[in-house]
Amino acid sequence: MCADFIYIVSAVLLIYGIKLLGKTLTARRGNFVSAIGMTLAILITLIQFKPHNLTLTFVIALLGAYVGVLMALKVQMTAMPEMVALFNGFGGLASVSIGLVEGIKINYIPAIYYNSDIFFSQIAICLTLMVGGVTFTGSLIAYGKLSQKIPTGSITFCGQKWVDLALFFLLLVASCEWIGAHSIWAFYTLILFGLLGGGVFVLHIGGGDMPVIISLLNSFSGIAACAAGLIIFNKVLIVAGCLVGTSGLILTLIMCKAMNRSIKKVLLGGFSFKATQTTTQKQGELKQISIEDAYYILEAARTVAIVPGYGLAVAQAQHAVKDLGQKLMANGADVYYAIHPVAGRMPGHMNVLLAEADVDYDQLTELETANGRFADTDVAIVVGANDVVNPAAVENPGSPLYGMPILEVFNAKTVFVLKRGQGKGFSGLENELFTKENTRMIYGDAKSTLTQLAAEFKE
Repeated sequence: MCADFIYIVSAVLLIYGIKLLGKTLTARRGNFVSAIGMTLAILITLIQFKPHNLTLTFVIALLGAYVGVLMALKVQMTAMPEMVALFNGFGGLASVSIGLVEGIKINYIPAIYYNSDIFFSQIAICLTLMVGGVTFTGSLIAYGKLSQKIPTGSITFCGQKWVDLALFFLLLVASCEWIGAHSIWAFYTLILFGLLGGGVFVLHIGGGDMPVIISLLNSFSGIAACAAGLIIFNKVLIVAGCLVGTSGLILTLIMCKAMNRSIKKVLLGGFSFKATQTTTQKQGELKQISIEDAYYILEAARTVAIVPGYGLAVAQAQHAVKDLGQKLMANGADVYYAIHPVAGRMPGHMNVLLAEADVDYDQLTELETANGRFADTDVAIVVGANDVVNPAAVENPGSPLYGMPILEVFNAKTVFVLKRGQGKGFSGLENELFTKENTRMIYGDAKSTLTQLAAEFKE
């Protein structure tokens, strides 16, 4: 009875913590509340089930906590997306471990299960092994793409779709064979194909779709955890899994809408570059501007939009961009930050960066609102963003980006683009914004550029 009460308290803390994560101002507190809820759930589970070697269990738990804290302290903000991908993968692996252990019990010690429980447990185990396996290996591939340890583009091969269908069919066959005939070989085949399927599934998804895939894999890790909770009848694991699974799926659909791409197109993998027709020669030449000349334009500006992208994270320039924003406001300018839902490499990446620099939450402007303001904006400063400000999405029907909602910064009177070089975005497409008549390029490290611009404003 006491354990059930603590489980309820833990579930309430998890739900309340996730609610607090919905706002920047309360996100840190929400993370802390959720951590307390999960800690309570772990402790009461250990006390209730009494592992054979409680000391070893606590040592392993403390070792895992130590590794987690060490990784969290050492990870750079630029590496946060791949860190999230790894965490999703570890969650999937934990679920697979539960499914493996419980499956072995059914295979070799069926007497420990009541006859009425075996069928239900086998279905839950199959779901855990399939979804957890896909989550684990898929997250590893996502980590490799995000960290650029493997090619970031869509990696396809001849007969890819048939291989995908064959893996899915074999997973179903292996599941039915194990549930119906208690075939041990089918059980291990299920594990193998689940792990293999995740790698193949993410391998042919392009880098531009990685934010969506991280969100989807996060949802998968929740579904796998929920299924694992059903296997061992753990209430908190079921609740937490449902929360993560549903919230991750909702976020995935929202992000697909923000990219004007269906989840089906994302899962089929990659952009088709053959459709791209326009070239920079047709559009015009890149026009560079000096720091001093950019300052004179900013000094006269009454409204300034700052558009952060992955380049802001690479340069770790979030504090520098806040400093420039404060100098502009002290000079009488109205400053706002235009945030695209899929800017960066993971959901909310730009919000996290700006929150780290204590940028006023009221200055963050969502896509639709920002697009309504650009026409009255004197200067838009694009810091490392690329695909999310590409005019091809609204002007070039031949572009793979066409139809994707973007930040229409080209409507501002003047656009400054801060870039390290003339490289393309993560999707590999040319950005037609760079050759617009009202666009000026400022090359160099974003942090250094922003610092120099801020220094031009005298106290």
